[in-house]
Amino acid sequence: MSCFFSFNTKPPNILLFVLVTAITSTSLGVGILKLNQTAYDLLIYFSSVIILSKIMIFANIIYLNNTLETFIPARVKNTISVLYHGSVILYLRQKKIKKIFYNHNVSL
Repeated sequence: MSCFFSFNTKPPNILLFVLVTAITSTSLGVGILKLNQTAYDLLIYFSSVIILSKIMIFANIIYLNNTLETFIPARVKNTISVLYHGSVILYLRQKKIKKIFYNHNVSL
């Protein structure tokens, strides 16, 4: 909303990025709640991509220009992100959890 009233100093592509990731996350969440196998696979995939990108940031292979930065230090946010997404992958890869998504017959 602040973007339309000129309160936001960030470029429009940041707004687009935030909207796309929010829609993607919401869609994955709905899919997970519906026990959708594609949502399960995509959540593991995107979590893996995020972990790999954070590792590249830690190794100074890639560098972000701080456009998405907040008052929380980047190192803290990146560490929490790796721990969170790693936990998601470990949880979803458990045999009993994977079995729920792969044996659940839901027509969408």
